[in-house]
Amino acid sequence: MIQTRSLLLGAAALLTLSACDFIRFPGDGGPPPVTPDSGPAVPPGAPGPPPPSAPVADPYGDGDQPSGPDTNTDTDAPDTGPDTGPDTGPVDTDPGTDTPADTPDSDAPDTDTDTPGTVDTGPDTSTDTPADTPADTPDDTSADTPPDTPPSTPDDSTDTADTDTAPPADTPDPAEPPAPVEPAFSFYSPGALLPGTGEGAEAEMIFAPDMVFPIKDSPAYLQSMVFTFGGGMVGGDQCDARNFDYPWRDNFCETRTSNRNSAYCPISRIHQGQDIRVGTPESCRAERSTPAADRTAHEVVAVEDGIISNVGSYSVNLRSGGRIYKYLHLNMKKLAVSIGDTVQAGDTIGYVSNDFGGTPTVLHLHFEITQNNGNGGWDYVPPYTSLVAAYERRQNGPGELIDDGDVAIASVPAFVIPEGAEIIE
Repeated sequence: MIQTRSLLLGAAALLTLSACDFIRFPGDGGPPPVTPDSGPAVPPGAPGPPPPSAPVADPYGDGDQPSGPDTNTDTDAPDTGPDTGPDTGPVDTDPGTDTPADTPDSDAPDTDTDTPGTVDTGPDTSTDTPADTPADTPDDTSADTPPDTPPSTPDDSTDTADTDTAPPADTPDPAEPPAPVEPAFSFYSPGALLPGTGEGAEAEMIFAPDMVFPIKDSPAYLQSMVFTFGGGMVGGDQCDARNFDYPWRDNFCETRTSNRNSAYCPISRIHQGQDIRVGTPESCRAERSTPAADRTAHEVVAVEDGIISNVGSYSVNLRSGGRIYKYLHLNMKKLAVSIGDTVQAGDTIGYVSNDFGGTPTVLHLHFEITQNNGNGGWDYVPPYTSLVAAYERRQNGPGELIDDGDVAIASVPAFVIPEGAEIIE
């Protein structure tokens, strides 16, 4: 009987220990503990200490906190002995149903930080100023000024707000304009022939804009050879210094005896090219005294790339695309080209002379441009403007256009060509 009672007491103890698994400790993984509200403020003078003003972080004290995870592995031991005592009734083995463990409130802790009633922390040490002490009153400076006295007016002579007392800044000298470019030569306008020598072609168009000047490097003067000194209509010496001077003058469309024409000339029987005097008075005299076959003082060059298409008794033709350039009165004994030769612009063709097939003329180059008109024919076009542009490139400087109104053209008497005179050059 005693043994049976001991077994029952042991079983009851084991059941009690197993029920401990349902007890929760703060921090063991269960819901957080609920911090109760602080309740109403305690009125001043009530017995007991005032309630805490903030939630308590550790309501159980440091000793009640578990130091690690729950490692309890106890299990209910089986009943190993026969029941020899009287039956005392069934034993409830479900510890969780009769005495359920209190489940903490899962609501978040109240974070209300309202401070309860003010706690008196000591005697009042304020130093309030008695009410009877008047505040300091600033000095009233207006009492010293009579009420009828107007405010002082500042002296205009001492106002320096608008006075510039700083020294004037140095004004830089204005940039000097570039020096004017000196003209390399001068020329009259296209078509401005000598009075009485014909009606010129006032064509401003440059028919050969890319050609080089036909005289390689010697000084050149565009002018009439018939109506200047040494010419058949004037007389005198072809080496006269007055023939070697600017301005240039056009002589395309100048009057001739032969029936030669151009669509650009207002009349027929005209000069179809431009005459060019070359060199200086000294070189003129030297060349005149040199045998015609030996004259090589002034080099003549190809004005464009092309082919030598014809060589006559006193002329050479250079064909370049839709143009033919004609050179007359060269030293035909010293030509540097033959028919069919291919030449580049600037290549030597020959030398200035006065070869005219036995007919006398002065030392010069006669230069023509004929252009394909698209109808199977060739037109003589004014070469004057093309020669002006080419000479500017050769001299690397501009030419100066002389207006006919700037010179005493009227003082130069118009040539009167005698009736029956023959002009063939």
